[in-house]
Amino acid sequence: MRNLVFILLISSLTLSAQRARSAVDGTTPASLPNTTDVTPSRGVGPFDARQAQEWRDAAEVLCAQSRYTEAERLYSKLLEEREHSLGLNSPDLVADLNDLGRVNFAQMKYQASITYYERALQIMETAKGKQDMGVVGPLDKLAHVYQMLENYPHAEQYVRRALTVVERAKSPDAMEAAPELVALGDLLSLQKQFPEAQQRYDRAVKIFEKSGGIATPDLLPALDGIASVYVELHRPTEAEAAWRRALSIRESAFGPSTLEAAETLDRLGRFYLEQKKYPEAAYCYERALFIRAKAHGDEAPDTQATLTQVAAVYGAQGRQADAEPLFRSMLSAREIELATSVNSLAALLASRDRGAEAESLYKLSISVLDKHGFVAARKPVVDRNDPPSPLLAETLDQYAALLKKMRKRADAAKMEARARMLHGIPEGKPTTAKAALPGKRVQ
Repeated sequence: MRNLVFILLISSLTLSAQRARSAVDGTTPASLPNTTDVTPSRGVGPFDARQAQEWRDAAEVLCAQSRYTEAERLYSKLLEEREHSLGLNSPDLVADLNDLGRVNFAQMKYQASITYYERALQIMETAKGKQDMGVVGPLDKLAHVYQMLENYPHAEQYVRRALTVVERAKSPDAMEAAPELVALGDLLSLQKQFPEAQQRYDRAVKIFEKSGGIATPDLLPALDGIASVYVELHRPTEAEAAWRRALSIRESAFGPSTLEAAETLDRLGRFYLEQKKYPEAAYCYERALFIRAKAHGDEAPDTQATLTQVAAVYGAQGRQADAEPLFRSMLSAREIELATSVNSLAALLASRDRGAEAESLYKLSISVLDKHGFVAARKPVVDRNDPPSPLLAETLDQYAALLKKMRKRADAAKMEARARMLHGIPEGKPTTAKAALPGKRVQ
């Protein structure tokens, strides 16, 4: 009977995993396994590798959907099954331990992540030896977690151990040594040990150049790192050269109008601004602004951040006439963000029958959005050249719904009439917009 139950369970999981994979391919809706029902087959018999792969596939789909708690449950059951089949110290457990370390890291459960990675490291050291290349992966993962925890000395110890293993197993100039040198340079830089960091970056650059040529994208982390170090060491000429080289490589590898290029343009723009080279700074920030606005839109946070930098450069150059419209644009975007947040809170309060508080918030939102006196005007007119914000119409819809709920029908009718004009709905027809849910805008 127990075997039959387990067979039915695995069959259900197999079907669910197949549906989940189909969802990733865009074919059919996903129906992922109910992970609360997954139980290990401890004592039933040898673990089936095919079934393990199906469980892992389903867990990967869950991770792709940021459903980490459910994925962790599947990975934990996989580890239990494999422990029962292979023993507690088998090197084949490392993949499961790494998966659990990764999914716990994604949930910011850093200590649990460290525990899994340390166990993986211990298994590899026992099975292969402390100088085997197999220990490099767990060492790097532990370093990454400790760096996230800002425990830089501890992270540095793990990276140094990994670098030593690579240098002894391969050679000091092996390609595998370059990423470890970059990671060590980053950690030394974070600890303000800039001369030592420069030495590691220099070594990494030489290894990457020897392996992939002078324009390989592999150089980019080392060039970014060494440019920042040159700034700290007050060597601006070398810093500029490193960032220009990084920009050239990114433009060649990814394209001149890509977000990768924009990131380097930001760094180069910041460098020129600090050096008071305002025309060069303006050129870099203007290019970055164009790229981000095209990729994410004018109101995206990264676009607005770059817009702030452009305006700051214009101000430093004394170009107030150019800076003014940019500052007005930033103010408008922030007003929209404020009104959206206020409306969400108002809708939440209204749903809890706290009408007076919600009403005051809607009035605040309207006062921010109604720059032309549209709501308060005796005979409002929509200027096609400069119409009120579309969010004003949505706010009026939500406010009218609240006023009706509060039995203030005359006021609600006034808001509805204004909203109809903004929506372009003929007189006499009701608006079809619904009050927004908290955190959402009416479409």
